[in-house]
Amino acid sequence: MKLSLLQLALSPSDISLIEAQFVLPDLLAVAMAHGPDTNGQNGSNGSSDGSGGSSLTNYMAYQVQGSGRKNIGHYDVEKGTIQPLAFASGTLLQDLYQVIQVGESGIIPSGESVSASQVKILPPISGRDVLCVGKNYAEHAKEFNSSGFDSSDKVDQPTHPVIFTKRFTSIIGAGEDIYPHPGFTETIDYEGEIGVIIGKAGHRISEENAMQHVWGYTIVNDMTARERQRDHKQFYIGKSPDTFCPMVRTEA
Repeated sequence: MKLSLLQLALSPSDISLIEAQFVLPDLLAVAMAHGPDTNGQNGSNGSSDGSGGSSLTNYMAYQVQGSGRKNIGHYDVEKGTIQPLAFASGTLLQDLYQVIQVGESGIIPSGESVSASQVKILPPISGRDVLCVGKNYAEHAKEFNSSGFDSSDKVDQPTHPVIFTKRFTSIIGAGEDIYPHPGFTETIDYEGEIGVIIGKAGHRISEENAMQHVWGYTIVNDMTARERQRDHKQFYIGKSPDTFCPMVRTEA
């Protein structure tokens, strides 16, 4: 079954989840840009360091200990450091929405890099419900259909995409505790997902033009209260408890 999420109306900074199979061993919340531009209109990629140097598009949201200010920086995987990023004016960036809006040409490095271990890692993007496509990974769809928790369909693979949302209040960053919600669920499950960040609004987008609307990617741990998903028939309640949407990546 082809991904048909882009038949929906999408807004910039929307996040959709595509089911994928991977593990989450070493978690850092990073959003990676994609495409030829970083202006949020045609995707993004390849932000330079202002001097023709290496890319600065491995975006990380973070907060310096003892400071109430949120920041955006470029995460250096090999060094484990974050390079703070700013507007061309020198004003520090505070969230990924600003990155998507201003684009690569309006972003410069600012100040000294900081160790990722010395700051609080925040989710790369928040404040928006996450749009999800369920049961589009064939092996998982078959497994889920036989688990006893699937009340959405009687077949392994649905004829149309299963679309649901995770409430934005469930989003947390790397290293934060996932609350088990005792008394609400006894069947917590987890799934590694690719989060697709939308950079350009659209409706009924053709397959050949779909990637023009993709700004970048992040990785999400899709937590679920399975019996709530089953009992309520729709996925929303079981997918949306507080802390059930850590946004993370595996360190390469």
